[in-house]
Amino acid sequence: MNTIIFILLPYSKSGIITRRENDTLIISGFRDDVDLEALQAELEVEWLELARQEAANRIKNALIAASERLRPNDFTDLITKLQLGRITDSERQTLNAYYDALDALEREAKALLQKLEKAESVEVVNKIPWPEWVGWEALPLRLKLEVEQTYPEASNK
Repeated sequence: MNTIIFILLPYSKSGIITRRENDTLIISGFRDDVDLEALQAELEVEWLELARQEAANRIKNALIAASERLRPNDFTDLITKLQLGRITDSERQTLNAYYDALDALEREAKALLQKLEKAESVEVVNKIPWPEWVGWEALPLRLKLEVEQTYPEASNK
């Protein structure tokens, strides 16, 4: 979650390390003088809002990427021809199809943002029926802050 990393970077020793275990985001790399319990308590209070911000950023970035994928290769030429009044019917149809698809994506993004505002938990955010173009990956439901990253012991088999 980029949103939380930006918030936590000022508290880091030399960078933030994240890993995910099941539905928990584990964050380490903090300075020794940071009160991790207080910081974690503060973040837990804001966790839903941070998740909403992260989801909104993902929607906006996915919308930009999807609109780029939909844009015709000769888009600039088509716009120029349209402005000069020299566009053919098939070229106009190509532009109209692009703008119709873009309008549909923007309406869908707006509806997602409205659902996001109404979500009462991170779990509800994850359960929103996310369209394929967003490329949704579920957000962690919890977080845990650590001074140093710890690794599970390797088993000798």
